[in-house]
Amino acid sequence: MPRGRTRGSRSRHVPCRQPVSHGDTEDNSFPDVQLSPDGSSEDEENGKKVSVPVKLAMWDLGQCDKKRCSGTRLVRQGVVKELRLGGHFPGVVLSPAGQCCISREDFTIIKTKGLAVVDCSWNKLDDVPFEQIRGAAPRLLPWLVAANPVNYGKPCKLSCAEAFAAGLYICGWSEAAIDVLRRFKWGHSFFSTNAELLDGYAACATSTEIIEFQTSYISGCPSRSLSSQENGMPFNQERGQSYLSTADLPPSCSSESGEPSDEEDNEHDDITHDALSQQITNREAVLEIDESSDQLEQRLNLHK
Repeated sequence: MPRGRTRGSRSRHVPCRQPVSHGDTEDNSFPDVQLSPDGSSEDEENGKKVSVPVKLAMWDLGQCDKKRCSGTRLVRQGVVKELRLGGHFPGVVLSPAGQCCISREDFTIIKTKGLAVVDCSWNKLDDVPFEQIRGAAPRLLPWLVAANPVNYGKPCKLSCAEAFAAGLYICGWSEAAIDVLRRFKWGHSFFSTNAELLDGYAACATSTEIIEFQTSYISGCPSRSLSSQENGMPFNQERGQSYLSTADLPPSCSSESGEPSDEEDNEHDDITHDALSQQITNREAVLEIDESSDQLEQRLNLHK
């Protein structure tokens, strides 16, 4: 027995420093992103602090080019934690398994448990093992337009970074959403493109209200509905969602360079909103010309 200690005495315990807790009901079993006491994480590339007050995580299925992947970049910067397949995530997961849209109703669970997405390729959704991607609260994202260089202007085809930003913005963390996308050159475009939608969704208190706003927004402009159909994602009136079961996932395949892959180049059926609006305008002009021709022919017949 060491000198200076008596039998039955206890050694002094020096507690280890633990991460600052950001909620009384926080799940400490989930490995947290290392946050500073003010609720921000350190940006590895530029040393700036990022105000992300909730846990962000993702499953990486290895289907994307790591150099072009927005989710991988967020992991590298310490903003997002990578998850293993088969594990259970205690928070909200943006997944096709969801039965309702994410909304402010999910504020508490996201604050205490976190928000997760799946990093995969839009062209390889059939290979995604959804049965191994489990979460306590699976949710769908409402109708939004992508602004990443690969899928710019395409409804619903968001990158991981855009999915995180959308979920955070809708649930009340607008500043955190901006912080997530500010590290991408195209990040500001996502907010300017979806300004009306994001503000509308964020003003909704429930998932039901979000569906009502989404339905009203899409039905208010024919080009929006046509754009969804051209992308193979028709608006589902029965479920009240703009995504099909295989199109709800927000994977990441965006790039800083903006150079799309060969598969994206071959997707001729994907039409941007500007192109759709121009097509609709041209169709209306043709109809007006046809109508004028018919009226002129009728007048000529009357004079015969």
